[in-house]
Amino acid sequence: MNEKVIVRRAERKDGRLWLHVHDAPISLARVTPKRHMLVDSDALAFVYLLEADDCFLYVMVPKPWWPQLKEALDAEEPVWLRCGERTLELEQFHDELSYLLENIRDNANYGETLEQAVQDVFFES
Repeated sequence: MNEKVIVRRAERKDGRLWLHVHDAPISLARVTPKRHMLVDSDALAFVYLLEADDCFLYVMVPKPWWPQLKEALDAEEPVWLRCGERTLELEQFHDELSYLLENIRDNANYGETLEQAVQDVFFES
């Protein structure tokens, strides 16, 4: 069964973007980066996939943290996930995010709300 965890805080520190989550249903010690991202149009969230032995853990990055994503993307800072004392680099995060952003831009297939939100945060500066 697949699980999800929602980013509760994002901060740029020590040359990295840290995405903080609470109470991950699967220990970060048991997962590996899938190096793939999706988008949840209904939740207005980017989703990074982590793989465990028998399931995936979806790391949901909702819209309130998108400005920090943009800053880290522009600065080419690596993205790390933190849950308690455990940390994990989200490999290929920027490549995957950039790919999604270009696909969403001017593309109504993702829904007007998501398309506009992406435009406002990532392309209006």
